[in-house]
Amino acid sequence: MNKILVPTDFSIAARNAAIYAVNLANDIGATVVLLHVYAVPIPIMDVPFVAISPDELHSESTKLLNKEADFIKKHTNVNVEIIAKMGIIVDEILVEEQNVSILVMGMKVSSKLSENLIGSITTTILRKVKAPLIVIPENSLYKKPEKIVFACDYNSKTHVDTVQSLKKFSKIFDAKIYVLNIKQDKSVKIDKSLQAKLDSELSELNHIYYFYDQVDLVQGINEFVNLHNVDMIAIIPHQYNLIEHLFHKSMSKKIAFHAHVPLIALPDTHVTNSGYLI
Repeated sequence: MNKILVPTDFSIAARNAAIYAVNLANDIGATVVLLHVYAVPIPIMDVPFVAISPDELHSESTKLLNKEADFIKKHTNVNVEIIAKMGIIVDEILVEEQNVSILVMGMKVSSKLSENLIGSITTTILRKVKAPLIVIPENSLYKKPEKIVFACDYNSKTHVDTVQSLKKFSKIFDAKIYVLNIKQDKSVKIDKSLQAKLDSELSELNHIYYFYDQVDLVQGINEFVNLHNVDMIAIIPHQYNLIEHLFHKSMSKKIAFHAHVPLIALPDTHVTNSGYLI
């Protein structure tokens, strides 16, 4: 059975992601798995401290997860499972993602502090996850992804084979693919052989190419999204030039924060695992 994993800290952003996941699951016939990772609090000051046992934490987490599950499945018949685990959040997400088809995470868009904290978790997951990851901005509502912009730089490092994931996902929704290349440097030549291979891979899909001159990559993507009323941004984190800058310049975090539509990252490592939906 196809499953969608949604880590939650019971925040507004996490709930919005869970609602998105339930609606997506309803459309593709999947189960939603809510994951909450908790840690036993450790006193940092020499003051009286009432210890909370792991059993109590697990019981409280389970109670909150059940309440959250009841809330998000109000208007669908989607099956929602819950997992409460003690541990380190990134590690536990990476363990559980091995058993699911897609990972969905929320992204808060308020303060600089929360942007840095939450963004760092998402960035770490982007770097390590093998399942497709959909990042949901806090104010983004579910909409079937009928228009998907695929950010591509035709770099020699791009794994065109990973486009198979994009093809499978787009076929589910009969989506139109906008292949977008943002040229920061007009003197850089496009790899024509790679472009031809990509065109062959996408030949059976409704797709169109755009070449956009813009010094600021994030601004260019967001302008394109707004201009064409796009429903989702697709990226390949490991093999795409925009994302090569990701971990040094927080590029994808900026995209996720400033774009109002979901971002789907298609890691180039997940295609060998037959358990993944896309």
